[in-house]
Amino acid sequence: MAALGAREPGNRLLMGNHRVFESADLDQTRDHIARTYCPHHLSIGERTGRLSAWLNHKRLSQVGVGAMAYGAEVAISGVEDQDFLLLVLPLRGAANIGLGRQSIDCDRGRAVVASTVELDRMRWSQDCSQLVVQISTAAIDRHLTLMTGRPPRDPVRFTPEMAIAGDRPSWWSYVTLLLDELSSGDGLGVQASIAHLETLLIVKLLETQGSNYRDQLQPQACRIAPQHVRRVERFIADNVERPIALEELVEISGVSARALFDGFRRFRGQSPMAYLRSIRFERVRHDLLNARAGETVTSIACRWGFYQFGRFAGQYRQIFGELPSETLHAHS
Repeated sequence: MAALGAREPGNRLLMGNHRVFESADLDQTRDHIARTYCPHHLSIGERTGRLSAWLNHKRLSQVGVGAMAYGAEVAISGVEDQDFLLLVLPLRGAANIGLGRQSIDCDRGRAVVASTVELDRMRWSQDCSQLVVQISTAAIDRHLTLMTGRPPRDPVRFTPEMAIAGDRPSWWSYVTLLLDELSSGDGLGVQASIAHLETLLIVKLLETQGSNYRDQLQPQACRIAPQHVRRVERFIADNVERPIALEELVEISGVSARALFDGFRRFRGQSPMAYLRSIRFERVRHDLLNARAGETVTSIACRWGFYQFGRFAGQYRQIFGELPSETLHAHS
């Protein structure tokens, strides 16, 4: 996550191509934030002077992602429930998030997962800038239904604290991937990648963050018939060049998403979507090894759905031990 905080002081460049507003006016700032997230009361600390607020934000089909700061110590209260989940990670400074009787301090090492049903107050330090992800509860319920094979009987309640574990990959690593795609433009390939990452964010949140459904989402003891896994593998092999949604894989498998996930974990050691990504890397390597005259790493990567080339090259090197350009030049 260090790269997120290194763009510039205050992180104004983070998602800078999705600027919503900049303002020193209290009412204007509150109105913009209310339209983007939810209505609330906003006040400025007596000793911090004027606002220097800004918001960069992009709303997608299931997820909204934004970076923001107030430039002053502020207090927020009277938050209206808008039926979505907020995940808040300070990039600088600190914040205190109030969830009923519970109060949580968050900073670069600790994020907060808060439903707007429970969220009622926040206090931001003067130097605080934050990355904020919002996910509709309907999208969470839909993916939970896919993964468990039945609609949830009770609302999903997540553990509100989310530790950022040093250099180990975390849920926010997937947010970073999404931010990179959002900076890449609006081509069809980028749109397909963004849709995939939206699904991945929700699935990984359900899999990794504590909740009242966490136990149901762990691998089960029952044996999953290997043909279900092989059926999905064949489908991926035949359709890997086009966008593939999790819902499509579940339908093809003939079992519930929970059974499909368990089968892939048991027999392939990864989720179905991770398997799909690994197959795409294998196709890239094959084409690099057999490239025709004039073909480039960029053209081959785009063919298989990779558009963030710096990150693609790094991931390729982790998998194969060399850069894609080295593969291409060594066999051209």
